[in-house]
Amino acid sequence: SWQLVASAFPLIFLSNPLTYVLLRVCLLLEATGLCQAAWVLAAIHKKIAGFQRDEVYIGTAEERADKEMGDQSGHLPIGAGHMVKLPNFADNAPNSLKKLLKKDPTVAQYINDAVENA
Repeated sequence: SWQLVASAFPLIFLSNPLTYVLLRVCLLLEATGLCQAAWVLAAIHKKIAGFQRDEVYIGTAEERADKEMGDQSGHLPIGAGHMVKLPNFADNAPNSLKKLLKKDPTVAQYINDAVENA
């Protein structure tokens, strides 16, 4: 393929004006990010899953305001970015964590302090 020829003879390959122009166009296209694989995979996933814009699901800001569906931070009991105490966490914890809690009481104290001070 042309990549093998280019790697074996880079100076001869790049001395061709057409090859040099095509290389610059490819580098410019790559720099824009239009052809990155993440965008392609996201587009495929969007088609398969049938994703739509947020406005379809929750409406525009104006529609939400008309229906009095504004954001209400009072509905967050603790606040965004804070830990929420999970009921019966120690009872439903993985076995390895249960063993560690029994073996080392400082771990249990640390977890309790972290949850209480959240």
